[in-house]
Amino acid sequence: MLQILHAADLHLDSPFAGLSPEQATQRRGLQRQLPGQIVDLANDLGCRLLLLAGDVFDGERVCPETIEALQAAFARCRARVFIAPGNHDPYDSRSPWACAPWPENVHIFTGAQESVTLPELGCRVWGAAFTAGTCHDGLRPVESEGLLELGVFHGDPEKPGPYRYLSQAELEASGLDYLALGHIHKTSLPRKAGKTWYGWPGVALGRGFDECGVHGVFHVTLDGGGCHAELLPLSGPRYERITVRAGEEPVLPEDCSNLICRLIFTGESEPLDLERLRETLAPRFLALELRDETTPPPALWDSCGDGTLRGLAMDALRARYDRAEPAERPAIVLAARYVLAALEGREAPC
Repeated sequence: MLQILHAADLHLDSPFAGLSPEQATQRRGLQRQLPGQIVDLANDLGCRLLLLAGDVFDGERVCPETIEALQAAFARCRARVFIAPGNHDPYDSRSPWACAPWPENVHIFTGAQESVTLPELGCRVWGAAFTAGTCHDGLRPVESEGLLELGVFHGDPEKPGPYRYLSQAELEASGLDYLALGHIHKTSLPRKAGKTWYGWPGVALGRGFDECGVHGVFHVTLDGGGCHAELLPLSGPRYERITVRAGEEPVLPEDCSNLICRLIFTGESEPLDLERLRETLAPRFLALELRDETTPPPALWDSCGDGTLRGLAMDALRARYDRAEPAERPAIVLAARYVLAALEGREAPC
């Protein structure tokens, strides 16, 4: 049995361009805690390998504090660490991978596919590096030597393109027992191609509303050809989008203190008082953004007072609406729409 921690796409030193300079600096500081969290997990779980499948850094410009945080984390990691640089942090002579000193337990792949044999663990680790922002190299099949054959690559098995596309045929013929992938930011638990289990944990921590939900790293156990993997969340701010129909109470998580939330109001409504809503809700969140995507209600009350059957019905409903509590009003509006639909012979409103 071999236990592995598989991480990818930390994107350390992301610019966080949508935030203020102060907020961006704070978020980069929180990102620098990710390597320490990952190493703590590896040590606590007794993992023998830590596989980092690329885009550890977000770009070529890396702050000294970020490199120091990564070095310090690796230095106390009891697992062997293998890194396959990706399209955001390719290996070249000027990159931190080449210029910074790394602890002895760290192996960085520097170019074409190669392997490191670990007889004490009964495995071989294969990997390769991006050496520029694109890479068209595939995956060469390996000959098994009675060891567990592991791979760590930054690549895309879902669509052809310039980011090391790995076809289904390549995956099935790889000869690997487990392939640790990075590049795709959405989590996909390991699946099987031939004898090869492969998956990607996704981005380690969401950085915007295009990366909502829980993120983290994989804890992988390989045993007798079987593979068990679970996603272990990392602590830090989490992005969520929550849709609320106008007039209804939003259904929110019990603890929103670490949530950066976008509340989107939909349905029919008079213009919302977003400032009042923000004053009420914002204290519960780390940060809150409100969006009013409601549409104006139909002219329900236009016929009030005109003495027609329609007008008399609307008079009665409008009087109830004006006396009602805010929470009751959506039901009255819906009843009025049903009445109008019935009087006009139209389909019932949705």
